Amino acid sequence: MSLTSKNAIVATYLSTHGQAIAAHEHMGVEDIRSGLDAGRMALLANPAHKNVSPTLIGQPARVKVNANIGTSPMINNVEMEVQKLRLAEKAGAHTVMDLSTAGDLDVVRVSMLEASPLPLGTVPLYSVAQPYVARGQDPSDFTVQELLEEIEKQAEQGVDFMTLHCGVTARGAAMASDGRRILGIVSRGGALMARWMKRRNVENPLLTHYDDLLKICLKHNVTISLGDGLRPGAGADAGDAAQWEEVSVLGDLARRAVEHGVQIMIEGPGHVPLHLVQSQIQGIKRLTNNAPLYVLGPLTTDAAAGYDHIAGAIGGAQAAFYGADFLCYLTPAEHVTLPGPEDVWDGVKASLIAAQSAENSLGRPWAVERDLAISKARAALDWEAMADNALDPHTLRKRRKDFHQEKECAMCGSFCAIRMLEGVDEAMIVCKKHD
Repeated sequence: MSLTSKNAIVATYLSTHGQAIAAHEHMGVEDIRSGLDAGRMALLANPAHKNVSPTLIGQPARVKVNANIGTSPMINNVEMEVQKLRLAEKAGAHTVMDLSTAGDLDVVRVSMLEASPLPLGTVPLYSVAQPYVARGQDPSDFTVQELLEEIEKQAEQGVDFMTLHCGVTARGAAMASDGRRILGIVSRGGALMARWMKRRNVENPLLTHYDDLLKICLKHNVTISLGDGLRPGAGADAGDAAQWEEVSVLGDLARRAVEHGVQIMIEGPGHVPLHLVQSQIQGIKRLTNNAPLYVLGPLTTDAAAGYDHIAGAIGGAQAAFYGADFLCYLTPAEHVTLPGPEDVWDGVKASLIAAQSAENSLGRPWAVERDLAISKARAALDWEAMADNALDPHTLRKRRKDFHQEKECAMCGSFCAIRMLEGVDEAMIVCKKHD
């Protein structure tokens, strides 16, 4: 049986929203159904999330962009997080993830679900560990039952996709933390799960109880985003044994999920030197049966602190060109502090630039048409048309505000190259007549 025949919720969304989704993605409904059945695509939409906008992940559909937000133990302001969510939506993000680790996490999560139709993702492991941290206890003191109950609760609240670190095996965690790596385990969820296993000398409960997760997620159409808990956090660690150990496990888990009618995504690498991006993306895709690939960046250099949204956009463009389906943004605050509203805006725009760059190179009609339209507008010095086709119309208009009455830009003025040859032919005709 196919995924859509086992997952009644996905089948219903295809019936009610399929034509609109297909038109937006420049695809046929049956092509989308085929992609979903094969596990090459995922349709993010939990019916408990009121007014959710069903969002298709998986090329050749449009490359999507996610924005991470959420509280931290040092900066805990729910109102600011909702503001960041709305800014992310306004900037053009297709989904949002709540990575909150401080405050009343249920209030934060429900507030976000009520504030936006964008599909919402979470990391349930944070919510299980947070009460223990708040009480000064070990963050890995939680039980398996508590973890499963938290996942089910969030599914009932309306969370559309969840990062679950099912592929962090005891073997893989040992490989990543025994000194072979420059930077060890950099994923919070991966490190937490490794700590849980090491303290008990047992295997990952998300792996041993995987069938229980599948039942919960099928019931609510929660897409499992198989977390990259052992992703490289330094370029020098990219492609090591620990990373590929996890990826190989994720491939098997992705196959099992699709067989049960559960939608799946694979989370991809973090820090990858530019010359390795192609092999990383294609290798992960191959080992995971071409499941939708959700990448953080990747960052092509480790030295861009304060500008990691740029490093991530460089890697993201390459990654999407070689097959990544879903770009998780990075902001200028990455590795430094909790992003503020302005960081969120910059991060979304940087990832949208990466997606546009890749899709234009892939010949996707919406991207090619956009680039062509803005080029024609520049040729005509049509500033409104330029703004209409820009990825950030707001910034274009803001930059031009002081000289908006001028035909030329303030860089060139009367030296404008586009206008330099205007009237030259007519002038030469007049000159010849006088001669």
